[in-house]
Amino acid sequence: MFTLSSGMVDRIARRPGGLLGYLLYRFPFGHKTGFDLAFSRLPPARGDLVLEVGCGGGVFLRRLLKCGCRAIAVDHSPEMIANSGRLNAKALAAGRLCLHEADAAALPVSTGTVDKVYCLNAFFFFPRPAESLAEMARVLKPGGRLALITSPPAFRRQIARFSASMAASMRFDEPEALAGWAEASGLVPIETREVAGAGYLFIAGRETAA
Repeated sequence: MFTLSSGMVDRIARRPGGLLGYLLYRFPFGHKTGFDLAFSRLPPARGDLVLEVGCGGGVFLRRLLKCGCRAIAVDHSPEMIANSGRLNAKALAAGRLCLHEADAAALPVSTGTVDKVYCLNAFFFFPRPAESLAEMARVLKPGGRLALITSPPAFRRQIARFSASMAASMRFDEPEALAGWAEASGLVPIETREVAGAGYLFIAGRETAA
């Protein structure tokens, strides 16, 4: 078993920073399958306002912006926010992108303003999962959709083989737990799909107002 210190887990995963954090999130090869699935199941439309919670180095954000949407991106790592800004500098300069260093459980986004929310491979580090999901639900417009990728309990042993410290720092939520938090926040679960080697994709939506 490989052992990482809690400080190293922070630097490469929970609050990435430094050269290693930059490289891992500028070239997130392990996340590609999930990124592809989330994008295919919930593609942004031109003119949408989208939100990415836990944007990391901005790679998936760049893919979203290429569709012509506007975007808000949030991360609690100042270095990841800076990296996202550099990677998406043209959209930032054009006013199509706003970046915020913030907590997922207190999003600096107005209620009912966002068409689509994406939270990919970050939710398992959020210390207040129900509150964070409620915040994502709060900002969605009627008819808006949320796409979230996280890891189930079956992944705990796999992660622990790589690093016991990493596994101890994560949560491993059943899809039923996400569905419960989503429903409590006024969302309707739509689908859950396996992401090969990376967990599962959960999609929920806010119903269109009558």
